[in-house]
Amino acid sequence: MLSREDFGRLARLLNNLHLCTGIKFALMDEAGREVYTSSYRAPFCRAIMKAPGGMDRCCDCDRCAVEEVLRTHQPRKYMCHAGLYEVAMPVTEGGRVLAIILFGQILDDSPREEQWKRVSAQCAWAGANEELHQAFLHLRRISAEQVDACMEIVRTCVSEVRLRGLNTADNRDDASRLRMYIDAHYAEPLDTDTLAAALHVGKTKLYAVCEKRFHMTPIQMVQRARIEAAQELLHSSRESIKAISQTVGFPDQNYFAKVFRRQVGMSPSEYRCNG
Repeated sequence: MLSREDFGRLARLLNNLHLCTGIKFALMDEAGREVYTSSYRAPFCRAIMKAPGGMDRCCDCDRCAVEEVLRTHQPRKYMCHAGLYEVAMPVTEGGRVLAIILFGQILDDSPREEQWKRVSAQCAWAGANEELHQAFLHLRRISAEQVDACMEIVRTCVSEVRLRGLNTADNRDDASRLRMYIDAHYAEPLDTDTLAAALHVGKTKLYAVCEKRFHMTPIQMVQRARIEAAQELLHSSRESIKAISQTVGFPDQNYFAKVFRRQVGMSPSEYRCNG
């Protein structure tokens, strides 16, 4: 199980890898929600996404890759809808995919103009003009060996995060384990029975732990984790408020807005605008 702290650590390592290589990386959780993405986007990809229907094509392509990795539990090297090379890698534990790492927006090391013939044909719908060609000329070219090297480094980053978690797991008390569990499962339906079972404690002790360490009830802790996740998504994504509400575990958008205002002091819309 990856906690929010683990996801944050992995995201920082992927960002460092992006700074070293110039390759775009993204980290998604098991539900396909974006946890991290490097802010860089190749000019070619920006142009494709601005074309009518381009963003939808890119999202559909990523979704298909994620679904394939979730089904097979195996890394997937593939060509995106615009003719660029991408890689999707699962992070697994106990036969379950916990996260998916994507990287790409690259060309292989074959002659660039030969690749342009393929790419321009695939992007005819977007109007493969000279501006797009110039953006194409700035795409990174890397060999198959370099792709494999990136995959190996990504695996090493995942291993480092796992090792750090193992080194501290045994020292976590009930309160820390509760926070860790909520951070990993806040988007799922959670009640006091579920939380008590996860910690192998009774509900009386669960309430006592929450009150002593956090001065909150268990459900208030869950709501806090959900609102914190929503705040991040409101700033980092263009998803609708309704979609964000459902993503973080609030099926009822009106209730989400009520809880959000109570905790943050403003509505989700106001928070997004002020960000």
